[in-house]
Amino acid sequence: MKRALSILIALLLCVSAFGGCSDESLGDGNENAENPPNSTFGFDSYEEMINAFSSKKQNSEGYSIQGLKRLMGEPYAHFVDKVNSDKSFPHPMLEGKPITYRNKGGFSNITFLGNELYNLPWVWYFPTVSTGENFYIAITYLPDVERQRNMTASEVIKELSPKSANIDNLGDQHESIYNKQMKLNDCDVTALVIDHKEDTRDIIFFVYGDLLVLVRCNPEVWTEDWFADLSFDVLEPS
Repeated sequence: MKRALSILIALLLCVSAFGGCSDESLGDGNENAENPPNSTFGFDSYEEMINAFSSKKQNSEGYSIQGLKRLMGEPYAHFVDKVNSDKSFPHPMLEGKPITYRNKGGFSNITFLGNELYNLPWVWYFPTVSTGENFYIAITYLPDVERQRNMTASEVIKELSPKSANIDNLGDQHESIYNKQMKLNDCDVTALVIDHKEDTRDIIFFVYGDLLVLVRCNPEVWTEDWFADLSFDVLEPS
């Protein structure tokens, strides 16, 4: 019952934050989606998520992560096989330590969405936030790693979804969209910052190794100093 409630709430969060899992503020990020089955899975811990990639544990509609491979297509199957083979997935770290989850009753700490922005699978992490706002860190693998890891987030997104919000595609709901040099704990990145007119939270994309990372936050709360402590690493099983 708790898991079903967590998944339902994750879906509702997706609707409110990403306009039905394809944030209208980001343009047509799911322009080729064809109403896939429910591929949303919520977890309380990192270990629970990693184990779910190899188990037969089902979500609220009776699907397992492995069981959906035949329905979801190549990007999903490749993502699932990689996580299952590695027995790990990159995790947000602050000063080299795992972020602290929000641990809010009825809400998942981590959500796996099998078909989300740009028709890719994403893992969303929900850290604790001092102001209580709904911030999150979403991560996916770059589809064309060898080439795209040398591109900026803006360039990657333009390839993945030409109609989506970008520096040359400003929507009515955007205050501004621009590239910004940002310092992380172990590297510098060229981030794509999407600033909204009616939401204090920015959307910040950047390429990190073989990952495309999205951070949704209020930059007055998660400041440049916060980002300077941010990195990503796999966690050892507990």
